Amino acid sequence: MVVLVVEDDPSVLTFVDRVLTQHGHTVLAAEDPDQARVALAEHGGKADLLLCDIVLPGVNGLDFARTAKAANPSLKVIFMTGLVHQSPKVLRSGLGLVIYKPFSSDDLLKAIDKA
Repeated sequence: MVVLVVEDDPSVLTFVDRVLTQHGHTVLAAEDPDQARVALAEHGGKADLLLCDIVLPGVNGLDFARTAKAANPSLKVIFMTGLVHQSPKVLRSGLGLVIYKPFSSDDLLKAIDKA
């Protein structure tokens, strides 16, 4: 599975990249939506899953996910956040699940299975 990960915290981005790569996924890692667009274009424009922080520099994760989903309707989405108060709006959007930081590798893999 090709997973586009958009996370502005380098330690979380490295952790997620390592876990997913170890489990056989292709990871396109980006620290912000602009880098994500470039990574996606370099990979042919398609990902199977978007794993996206809600609070990002520039555009927020929810808006980025809406745009990505509009371009690729089969895209699955999982949001990440350390701010619990951000999740109700995201959950109401119906775009995807939310996992809360800090999360374990098992939590991450279970969320991917659910998506």
